[in-house]
Amino acid sequence: MKRIASLLMLAARSTLWKAAGITLASCLAEAWLFLAALSGWQDTVRTAYYEYSNPMGLEGLLMQYPLSWCFRIGLVLVCAVLAFLGWEGSSRVSYTLRRLSVGHRALTLLWAGYGFFCLLFFWAAHLGTLLALCAAALPRLAPEFSGPQALFLACYRDPYLHSLLPLDDCLLWVRNLSMCAALGTAAASFSFQRRMGRRAFAILPLAALSALCFPLPMGSFEFGGPAEFLRPYLYDGKVYPANDLPSILGPVLLFVSLCALAASLCQILRRDPYEE
Repeated sequence: MKRIASLLMLAARSTLWKAAGITLASCLAEAWLFLAALSGWQDTVRTAYYEYSNPMGLEGLLMQYPLSWCFRIGLVLVCAVLAFLGWEGSSRVSYTLRRLSVGHRALTLLWAGYGFFCLLFFWAAHLGTLLALCAAALPRLAPEFSGPQALFLACYRDPYLHSLLPLDDCLLWVRNLSMCAALGTAAASFSFQRRMGRRAFAILPLAALSALCFPLPMGSFEFGGPAEFLRPYLYDGKVYPANDLPSILGPVLLFVSLCALAASLCQILRRDPYEE
């Protein structure tokens, strides 16, 4: 246990404050955008030709500014911090490994678990921040949008909030957990491969894909098969805009995350007689 604690402390001293700082900065940016939307909301919108009522609702506040980009950018930066853990070959890392007689594979698997929990903390921090902001905004909503179910309905209707808190969308929970596991393992595998003198880059496209595809609306995994998906292209001549693509992006990201997790574990556990 002391050996494991020493390795975790080594990882924490190197990355925890950086990951915590990125998490705090991204949550503060998210809060600033939300409060800017709340303070700048106009109940009546006037144009050159007419005016119309614009009652305040949670969905409107969440869509006023791109809040999800705070999460996306922060996610990529946290993955970068985790990927550089132990890669620089510092004397502290080398000395600790020699003193504790820990193999590179055991160390990498331990740091993969550490990265997984760092990403879970990042996810939970953004979820807590957004729920607190929404709860604080409830008294200021228009009467027609301020019912007891307002926050519950927003979790279903807003893609970003629904992805942070999927409620009964079980496959989205699986997607989020597998994404955190895949990113944590890929970051540890990246550091391991670089320490072994090998080329590694899988963490870069995986982090970018995970960040871009994170916000998904309710029902993103309700895929009716190839015929259902291709029908608009074959018969209606419809071209899907970006907001209509999540019906296929959800299963794709889940599949890619599971494949990346398996590939990273295979790279870590692969035996190479020349590396020791």
